Amino acid sequence: MLKIGSYILLAASLALAGCQTSSMKVSDYLRARFILESSSQSDMSALVTLPISLVQIPVEGDAVLSEFDYYSIDIAEVALGKCLAFTLKPAAAREFYQISVANQGKRLVLVLNGEAVAARRIDEPIADGRVFIFLEADDERLAEVANQLQKTNFDIQKKLSR
Repeated sequence: MLKIGSYILLAASLALAGCQTSSMKVSDYLRARFILESSSQSDMSALVTLPISLVQIPVEGDAVLSEFDYYSIDIAEVALGKCLAFTLKPAAAREFYQISVANQGKRLVLVLNGEAVAARRIDEPIADGRVFIFLEADDERLAEVANQLQKTNFDIQKKLSR
């Protein structure tokens, strides 16, 4: 009887150990934030430079979208090539829609861990909660960034659901 109890205890321990997934260290996160282009020098908080084109964009100080505002990141194939597609959470999508209406013509800059890596012009209101943006990087780097963003996002969502 003791032997059977030991086997049951061992099996339960192994099953529960399998349920534990290791989480990422916060220092390993790849944080994606979107910042709006500033419309005037007085509103400008910083001047960011894109890595390949060396385009300089004056930006406002606060992010309009952060790593807590989207629930998925994918690589999308569109007419102009491959890009990142961020799918926003419903509340963030509603708020961003209003931001996109009020800021048509401005550029939206993607910043990864403090480094500007992409920009897109807001040419129309973004009503579907999906933000498409082309990285200034090759397809291999795009895949690496998408993978790291997905891992970060999964870990953040897991921690938020506790």
